[in-house]
Amino acid sequence: MPDVFSYEIVEAFGLPGCPLCRVAARDEERWMDTFWREGSLARELRRRFYAAGGFCRRHAWLFHRRVAANAAAAVIADVYGNLADRDLERLAAAAAALSRGRRRGVAPARAGRCPACVEAERALERDAFFLAQALREEPVRQRYAASQGLCYAHLVPAVAAARALDAHTAHFLVRDFRGRLQRVRDGLTEYDRKRDYRRAGEPKGDEQRSWTDVIRLYVGEDVER
Repeated sequence: MPDVFSYEIVEAFGLPGCPLCRVAARDEERWMDTFWREGSLARELRRRFYAAGGFCRRHAWLFHRRVAANAAAAVIADVYGNLADRDLERLAAAAAALSRGRRRGVAPARAGRCPACVEAERALERDAFFLAQALREEPVRQRYAASQGLCYAHLVPAVAAARALDAHTAHFLVRDFRGRLQRVRDGLTEYDRKRDYRRAGEPKGDEQRSWTDVIRLYVGEDVER
Protein backbone atom coordinates (compact mmCIF):
# COMPACT_ATOMS: atom_id res chain seq x y z
CA MET A 1 0.00 0.00 0.00
CA PRO A 2 1.10 3.64 -0.37
CA ASP A 3 3.77 4.79 2.06
CA VAL A 4 4.39 8.28 3.43
CA PHE A 5 6.19 9.27 0.23
CA SER A 6 3.58 8.09 -2.26
CA TYR A 7 0.39 8.64 -0.23
CA GLU A 8 -0.34 12.10 -1.66
CA ILE A 9 0.22 10.86 -5.22
CA VAL A 10 -2.11 7.88 -4.81
CA GLU A 11 -4.72 10.09 -3.15
CA ALA A 12 -4.60 12.31 -6.27
CA PHE A 13 -5.91 9.34 -8.30
CA GLY A 14 -9.35 10.36 -7.05
CA LEU A 15 -9.11 13.87 -8.51
CA PRO A 16 -9.62 14.97 -12.12
CA GLY A 17 -6.61 14.92 -14.40
CA CYS A 18 -3.03 13.75 -14.07
CA PRO A 19 -2.05 12.91 -10.47
CA LEU A 20 1.52 14.14 -10.98
CA CYS A 21 0.17 17.47 -12.24
CA ARG A 22 -1.77 17.79 -8.99
CA VAL A 23 1.14 16.85 -6.77
CA ALA A 24 3.59 19.01 -8.73
CA ALA A 25 1.30 22.04 -8.30
CA ARG A 26 1.14 21.44 -4.54
CA ASP A 27 4.91 20.95 -4.38
CA GLU A 28 5.44 24.27 -6.15
CA GLU A 29 3.06 26.07 -3.82
CA ARG A 30 4.79 24.64 -0.76
CA TRP A 31 8.22 25.53 -2.11
CA MET A 32 7.10 29.06 -2.91
CA ASP A 33 5.59 29.48 0.56
CA THR A 34 8.88 28.36 2.07
CA PHE A 35 10.76 30.77 -0.18
CA TRP A 36 8.81 33.85 0.81
CA ARG A 37 8.76 32.92 4.50
CA GLU A 38 12.33 31.71 4.93
CA GLY A 39 14.21 31.06 1.70
CA SER A 40 14.30 34.68 0.61
CA LEU A 41 16.75 35.22 3.48
CA ALA A 42 19.03 32.31 2.49
CA ARG A 43 22.20 33.67 0.91
CA GLU A 44 22.73 30.92 -1.69
CA LEU A 45 19.08 30.89 -2.78
CA ARG A 46 19.04 34.68 -3.12
CA ARG A 47 22.22 34.47 -5.20
CA ARG A 48 20.57 32.00 -7.59
CA PHE A 49 17.43 34.14 -7.66
CA TYR A 50 19.38 37.22 -8.72
CA ALA A 51 21.56 35.30 -11.19
CA ALA A 52 18.40 34.06 -12.93
CA GLY A 53 16.85 37.52 -13.01
CA GLY A 54 14.14 36.42 -10.60
CA PHE A 55 11.58 33.76 -11.39
CA CYS A 56 10.27 32.76 -14.80
CA ARG A 57 6.89 34.18 -15.79
CA ARG A 58 4.82 31.28 -14.40
CA HIS A 59 6.67 31.08 -11.10
CA ALA A 60 6.79 34.86 -10.70
CA TRP A 61 3.00 34.99 -10.83
CA LEU A 62 2.73 32.00 -8.53
CA PHE A 63 5.01 33.92 -6.14
CA HIS A 64 2.72 36.94 -6.50
CA ARG A 65 -0.43 34.91 -5.81
CA ARG A 66 1.01 33.21 -2.73
CA VAL A 67 2.35 36.47 -1.32
CA ALA A 68 -0.90 38.31 -2.04
CA ALA A 69 -2.92 35.58 -0.34
CA ASN A 70 -0.87 36.12 2.80
CA ALA A 71 -0.73 39.93 2.67
CA ALA A 72 3.07 39.79 2.52
CA ALA A 73 3.80 42.13 -0.39
CA ALA A 74 6.90 43.43 1.42
CA VAL A 75 8.68 40.21 0.40
CA ILE A 76 8.32 41.10 -3.28
CA ALA A 77 9.35 44.68 -2.59
CA ASP A 78 12.49 43.29 -0.94
CA VAL A 79 13.74 40.65 -3.37
CA TYR A 80 12.56 42.28 -6.60
CA GLY A 81 13.64 45.69 -5.34
CA ASN A 82 17.16 44.37 -4.87
CA LEU A 83 16.99 42.71 -8.28
CA ALA A 84 15.94 46.02 -9.82
CA ASP A 85 18.91 47.78 -8.16
CA ARG A 86 21.29 45.19 -9.59
CA ASP A 87 19.78 45.44 -13.05
CA LEU A 88 19.88 49.24 -13.01
CA GLU A 89 23.64 49.04 -12.44
CA ARG A 90 24.11 46.41 -15.14
CA LEU A 91 22.01 48.34 -17.64
CA ALA A 92 23.90 51.53 -16.90
CA ALA A 93 27.17 49.71 -17.60
CA ALA A 94 25.73 48.24 -20.80
CA ALA A 95 24.49 51.64 -21.96
CA ALA A 96 27.91 53.18 -21.30
CA ALA A 97 29.65 50.41 -23.24
CA LEU A 98 27.27 50.83 -26.16
CA SER A 99 27.81 54.58 -26.18
CA ARG A 100 31.52 53.91 -26.63
CA GLY A 101 30.77 51.84 -29.69
CA ARG A 102 31.18 48.40 -28.19
CA ARG A 103 28.87 45.82 -29.72
CA ARG A 104 29.96 42.59 -28.06
CA GLY A 105 29.83 41.48 -24.45
CA VAL A 106 27.52 44.21 -23.26
CA ALA A 107 24.10 42.53 -23.43
CA PRO A 108 22.69 42.16 -19.87
CA ALA A 109 22.18 38.39 -20.18
CA ARG A 110 21.14 36.18 -17.26
CA ALA A 111 23.59 33.74 -15.73
CA GLY A 112 21.22 31.17 -14.23
CA ARG A 113 17.87 29.42 -14.40
CA CYS A 114 14.72 30.16 -12.46
CA PRO A 115 15.36 28.50 -9.07
CA ALA A 116 11.72 27.44 -8.79
CA CYS A 117 12.00 25.62 -12.14
CA VAL A 118 15.13 23.83 -10.97
CA GLU A 119 13.42 22.72 -7.77
CA ALA A 120 10.27 21.68 -9.67
CA GLU A 121 12.34 19.38 -11.88
CA ARG A 122 13.95 17.77 -8.84
CA ALA A 123 10.57 17.32 -7.17
CA LEU A 124 9.09 15.75 -10.31
CA GLU A 125 11.92 13.26 -10.50
CA ARG A 126 11.25 12.24 -6.89
CA ASP A 127 7.48 12.06 -7.37
CA ALA A 128 7.85 9.97 -10.54
CA PHE A 129 9.98 7.49 -8.60
CA PHE A 130 7.48 7.30 -5.71
CA LEU A 131 4.63 6.75 -8.19
CA ALA A 132 6.49 4.00 -10.00
CA GLN A 133 7.34 2.36 -6.70
CA ALA A 134 3.72 2.45 -5.54
CA LEU A 135 2.48 0.99 -8.84
CA ARG A 136 4.40 -2.19 -8.21
CA GLU A 137 1.50 -3.22 -5.94
CA GLU A 138 -1.63 -4.54 -7.63
CA PRO A 139 -4.20 -2.65 -5.46
CA VAL A 140 -2.48 0.62 -6.36
CA ARG A 141 -2.50 -0.31 -10.05
CA GLN A 142 -6.22 -0.94 -9.87
CA ARG A 143 -6.79 2.50 -8.33
CA TYR A 144 -4.60 4.06 -10.99
CA ALA A 145 -6.48 2.28 -13.79
CA ALA A 146 -9.74 3.73 -12.44
CA SER A 147 -8.30 7.26 -12.36
CA GLN A 148 -7.78 9.65 -15.28
CA GLY A 149 -4.13 8.62 -15.37
CA LEU A 150 -0.98 10.51 -16.24
CA CYS A 151 -0.71 13.15 -18.91
CA TYR A 152 1.86 12.46 -21.64
CA ALA A 153 4.27 15.04 -20.21
CA HIS A 154 4.42 13.14 -16.92
CA LEU A 155 4.19 9.68 -18.47
CA VAL A 156 7.73 10.09 -19.79
CA PRO A 157 9.50 10.59 -16.41
CA ALA A 158 7.23 8.01 -14.78
CA VAL A 159 8.17 5.35 -17.33
CA ALA A 160 11.86 6.23 -16.94
CA ALA A 161 11.56 5.84 -13.17
CA ALA A 162 9.61 2.58 -13.54
CA ARG A 163 12.21 1.09 -15.88
CA ALA A 164 14.83 1.59 -13.17
CA LEU A 165 12.68 -0.58 -10.87
CA ASP A 166 11.25 -3.25 -13.16
CA ALA A 167 10.14 -3.58 -16.77
CA HIS A 168 6.69 -4.86 -15.77
CA THR A 169 5.66 -1.58 -14.15
CA ALA A 170 7.01 0.44 -17.09
CA HIS A 171 5.07 -1.77 -19.49
CA PHE A 172 1.91 -1.31 -17.42
CA LEU A 173 2.19 2.49 -17.69
CA VAL A 174 2.81 2.46 -21.43
CA ARG A 175 0.02 -0.04 -22.11
CA ASP A 176 -2.40 1.88 -19.91
CA PHE A 177 -1.67 5.21 -21.59
CA ARG A 178 -1.96 3.69 -25.05
CA GLY A 179 -5.41 2.39 -24.17
CA ARG A 180 -6.50 5.82 -22.89
CA LEU A 181 -5.13 7.54 -25.99
CA GLN A 182 -6.91 5.10 -28.27
CA ARG A 183 -10.23 5.72 -26.50
CA VAL A 184 -9.81 9.47 -26.83
CA ARG A 185 -8.89 9.11 -30.50
CA ASP A 186 -11.99 7.02 -31.09
CA GLY A 187 -14.03 9.69 -29.32
CA LEU A 188 -12.63 12.41 -31.58
CA THR A 189 -13.50 10.33 -34.62
CA GLU A 190 -17.06 9.88 -33.37
CA TYR A 191 -17.29 13.57 -32.49
CA ASP A 192 -16.36 14.48 -36.07
CA ARG A 193 -18.80 11.94 -37.48
CA LYS A 194 -21.72 13.37 -35.49
CA ARG A 195 -20.94 16.90 -36.65
CA ASP A 196 -22.31 15.91 -40.04
CA TYR A 197 -25.78 17.48 -40.47
CA ARG A 198 -27.07 14.14 -41.72
CA ARG A 199 -26.50 12.71 -38.24
CA ALA A 200 -27.95 15.64 -36.33
CA GLY A 201 -30.68 13.43 -34.90
CA GLU A 202 -28.30 10.90 -33.36
CA PRO A 203 -27.97 11.02 -29.56
CA LYS A 204 -24.83 12.67 -28.24
CA GLY A 205 -22.57 10.85 -25.80
CA ASP A 206 -19.13 10.93 -24.19
CA GLU A 207 -17.55 11.81 -27.51
CA GLN A 208 -18.82 15.37 -27.03
CA ARG A 209 -16.12 16.01 -24.45
CA SER A 210 -13.34 14.26 -26.39
CA TRP A 211 -11.90 17.58 -27.60
CA THR A 212 -11.35 18.49 -23.92
CA ASP A 213 -10.22 15.00 -22.93
CA VAL A 214 -7.42 15.01 -25.51
CA ILE A 215 -5.95 18.23 -24.11
CA ARG A 216 -6.14 16.82 -20.58
CA LEU A 217 -4.46 13.59 -21.71
CA TYR A 218 -1.50 15.40 -23.23
CA VAL A 219 -0.86 18.19 -20.73
CA GLY A 220 -2.93 17.35 -17.64
CA GLU A 221 -5.65 19.18 -15.77
CA ASP A 222 -5.74 22.96 -15.68
CA VAL A 223 -4.77 23.00 -12.00
CA GLU A 224 -4.39 26.82 -11.94
CA ARG A 225 -8.08 27.49 -12.64
